[in-house]
Amino acid sequence: MRTLWNLVIRRALRAGIVGALAAGLSAGVAGEGIPVEPATNTFAADEWRLPAAGPALTPGPNLALVNGQCALCHSLDYVSTQPPLTRAQWTANVDKMRLKFGSPLATNQVSAVVDYLTANYGVAPAAK
Repeated sequence: MRTLWNLVIRRALRAGIVGALAAGLSAGVAGEGIPVEPATNTFAADEWRLPAAGPALTPGPNLALVNGQCALCHSLDYVSTQPPLTRAQWTANVDKMRLKFGSPLATNQVSAVVDYLTANYGVAPAAK
């Protein structure tokens, strides 16, 4: 390892790199030449901020449960931008989230979530 390092140093000296580097560093230390830190970063991305609050779901019974469970895995936009679904379709969606995607929603909470989703984002059942 030492031999390799010596070879690198010797080649750098021959090429004059070390001398130029030392001159540049001393110029930077003296306050001339290379600035230590640029005044502004011209390559930085534009500043951006997240929205102050997420989308609000329609108020109703079991809203806190839906907010707490659904927002664990995805944005609440996924709930509010769904097309109107029937109770059976909402139940299938909630079961898919639980069984396929691992949602921690307890089995005894499924009907409360589906009740909320059907009442606020569902299709009215067809009259018989």
